[in-house]
Amino acid sequence: MAATKENVMSVKLQPNMTQNARDLNICEDYWSYDNESDYIAHVETVCEKYKISPQVLFETIGECFAYLDDVRCEYCGYVCPLQIPADIPYMRSKDSWCCEVCEYAVWREHNHR
Repeated sequence: MAATKENVMSVKLQPNMTQNARDLNICEDYWSYDNESDYIAHVETVCEKYKISPQVLFETIGECFAYLDDVRCEYCGYVCPLQIPADIPYMRSKDSWCCEVCEYAVWREHNHR
């Protein structure tokens, strides 16, 4: 279940101020998923390693901002946030990406002429 170097290298994590080193390790292990093996088995492995429930796992990773620093909004340069590991190959496969704020601004400009 080793993560590909491309996935690990492109995912950055920013824990919130209340998280500790253990929480960051949990997040790093979760985001190391390779998008090729069994996702459920990966979640179970992380939970077993830290002796936590899936609920605690998802609460912990939900507090840590995960993003791709090599995929940025074509307008403002904001980094691409991630919700799930499947976002990694999907977002990297796109020709360009636009954040929600800029997408809304472009939509407004286009629809209010």
